[in-house]
Amino acid sequence: MKDWVRAHPYKAFALGYVAYFVLTTGVWMAVGHTLEDALVTAVIWTLGYAAFAYVGLRQRLKAKARLEEHGQIRAYIRYPEALTGSLGRIWSQGILTPGAGTIHFQPAVYDSLEPSGRPRTLTVHQLLPERRNVTGKDRNYIQEFEVQALTLMTDGGKVEIAGHPETLDKLQERLGADIAEG
Repeated sequence: MKDWVRAHPYKAFALGYVAYFVLTTGVWMAVGHTLEDALVTAVIWTLGYAAFAYVGLRQRLKAKARLEEHGQIRAYIRYPEALTGSLGRIWSQGILTPGAGTIHFQPAVYDSLEPSGRPRTLTVHQLLPERRNVTGKDRNYIQEFEVQALTLMTDGGKVEIAGHPETLDKLQERLGADIAEG
């Protein structure tokens, strides 16, 4: 199901809002409103929520297409061995541009991926093969679900990169087989 939703985001969007419309109509009728009132209310609420969600979905898909066009990936990065009291436990959202054995990371904010902060290029020495799910309190500032993390050994020390499994697959592929095998 998850794969189908990712492959057909607009169809999933439409089906979700059809279900929302039916549920809203049912709830309004259950609390004693007439069929006409329930239908009008359900149409208004469904169209309102759908308009906001459609704009967000469209913006996100455009940003993803723009990144893919430039060979870039949207991901999160953190430095787990940073000093106590630093931001080592917080994920920083940004744009990764992987190359042969290097990663260029540009911190970015919002879904529009506006650059914020100084970019950094890291030379990757080793890519550890294990992935782990990023859940609970470990998700600081990651507002997505089904995110995994992998660990890299770089010239700047240990670095963790989080993203969707497909994103991490692309990253491993672009970094090169010689590093991926470690």
